Amino acid sequence: MDKIAAALDIPGQVRISGKIIAKGITYDAFMNGFADQRVEWVNGVVIEMPSIDARHDALVLFLRMLFVAYFERIPSGLTLGDPMIMRLIDVPSSRAPDILVLLDDRIDQLQKNEVIGPANLVIEIVSEGSVRTDYFEKRREYELGGVPEYWILDHRKKQALFLQLNADGIYDEVLPDNGIYRSRELTNFALEVALLWREKLPGFSEIGQLVAAMFE
Repeated sequence: MDKIAAALDIPGQVRISGKIIAKGITYDAFMNGFADQRVEWVNGVVIEMPSIDARHDALVLFLRMLFVAYFERIPSGLTLGDPMIMRLIDVPSSRAPDILVLLDDRIDQLQKNEVIGPANLVIEIVSEGSVRTDYFEKRREYELGGVPEYWILDHRKKQALFLQLNADGIYDEVLPDNGIYRSRELTNFALEVALLWREKLPGFSEIGQLVAAMFE
């Protein structure tokens, strides 16, 4: 944790790791020339996104379905994900989060194939090749860029980190209450964290029950 704190104490610093595809690329050139590749852009550097495993894919599917069911109950936003780009205005960073949630107050940020500005909620699922990126670099970028809520889900360690921006624009870690995490951005949204680590993730009918329970 000391190394994490030290990395975050450097004001405005954006670090880069991963396989570099190209350097000195403008954002417009990135959007026009790399649309068919799984890449991200940070300060003129194009970075290849790491591969994912089956569990990563299953978690993305479960969470997308959970949010879809939630927004059917309370129509107030939508959920998007890779390859949708989120371009942060105050940070030279354009990432493709595993999941991002846009509420109605930010829907106008959604343009053709990118979200311009911070989403209300961003989720990254840690893969073998994204540990440093998700825990360090994206955390710093999302914090500087004003993403109000950021979840880091690490199925390899069965570890979830929930971060919320405080009044000073710094992420506070929010611990689940009796195993339940309650989102600040999503009204009534409550997640039993242990569900994320189940061998068989909830399907359609159980997801419907989970969402119904949020509003009881």
